[in-house]
Amino acid sequence: MKERLLKNWTLWRIIRLVLAITFIVIGIIKIDYILILAGAFLMFQALANTCVSCVGGNCEIPQK
Repeated sequence: MKERLLKNWTLWRIIRLVLAITFIVIGIIKIDYILILAGAFLMFQALANTCVSCVGGNCEIPQK
C-alpha cells in the first residue's frame, strides 16, 4: 500500500488530489455534504490510484 501511495504520480492523479482537497474545503465552508462526498470520492481515487469504472485495472493501457 505504501508503494501505491508514493509511486506513479501523474498529472491526472495530482489534479484529482487538488480537486478533492478543493471540494472538501469548499464543502466544509458551505456545509454542503455532496461536495464533501465528491471530494472524499476523488481523494480515494487519487490516493489509491484507481478508477471506479475500471474494475481490476482491465481498462488500463499497458506501458511499453
